[in-house]
Amino acid sequence: MNVYLCVSIDCECDKGPGWRTQRPLSFIGISQGIRDRLQPLFRRFRVKPTYLLSPEVMRDARSLDVLADLRGDAELGTHLHGEFAEPGAFEPDVTSAFQCHYDRETERLKLQYLTDLFRGSFGCLPRSFRAGRFGIGKHSLRLLQDLGYSVDSSVTPHVDWKRAGAPEASFRQAATQPYQPDVDHPERVASYPGKLLEVPVTIRPSSLAGIPLIGGLAKPRWLRPTRGSIDRLVQVAQDEITHARSSYSDRAIVLNCMFHNVEVIPLASPYAKNESEADAIIERLAGLLAWAEREGVLSLGLGDVPSLFASLDS
Repeated sequence: MNVYLCVSIDCECDKGPGWRTQRPLSFIGISQGIRDRLQPLFRRFRVKPTYLLSPEVMRDARSLDVLADLRGDAELGTHLHGEFAEPGAFEPDVTSAFQCHYDRETERLKLQYLTDLFRGSFGCLPRSFRAGRFGIGKHSLRLLQDLGYSVDSSVTPHVDWKRAGAPEASFRQAATQPYQPDVDHPERVASYPGKLLEVPVTIRPSSLAGIPLIGGLAKPRWLRPTRGSIDRLVQVAQDEITHARSSYSDRAIVLNCMFHNVEVIPLASPYAKNESEADAIIERLAGLLAWAEREGVLSLGLGDVPSLFASLDS
């Protein structure tokens, strides 16, 4: 079974402590974060990243120039923080809205706006999507399918967002490998094939998860370079490969590493207070990519995953 790595990056305007939006809006996370820091690293390791773009990014002319230059080296998709999308768009102090809390028509209009903005910016339809705060709901996948998307990547296995204010977004029982989702219940595998593929973020349970009382408080382990060490990041990848090999015989294995573009810029997110902390995130990402190269793990954009499984099934 071949192993593939997706690197999916949520791209937003610059934030700060508490994820507060910088004023006026700035996009150093695009001009420096993507152009100068991330993309050279991806070219070095021959990795095809997927940049998932929030609406405000696509309304910034300089950001669009940077992103247009990535054609052929990266996949571009969309990312909905609903506050920035019409109808009712505004510049929030903090992007706190969950997509699953919109009524169906408001969600449809915001997704349509986001998709039209992408098409107007790049001359094509996006294939891949992730909800802001991972907050997809009962209407989201059907709406995405109707808009022509082929991949959603909002599901976070072993995690629910009840404490964050969205008990509707519960993915504790979701599969960790790509699956055809029930469009009304994103965490469930559909009983029949659909047009949309779910490519969940790679998340493994804590090693303490099976211990009574303590296990319920232990945080799952994400394939995310934001914190920790290279060794711990690689261990998450290896654990998912082991799990997938035992659970999905004769299937390709897909790892999905996620983070935000603003994390690699000092003071543009809560995660890097200085240059040293931003560099450490880049170093952990480089360590994961070096491991993937040594192990023969192949690189894919999120939008390439459906074709991968179609070719293997044919």
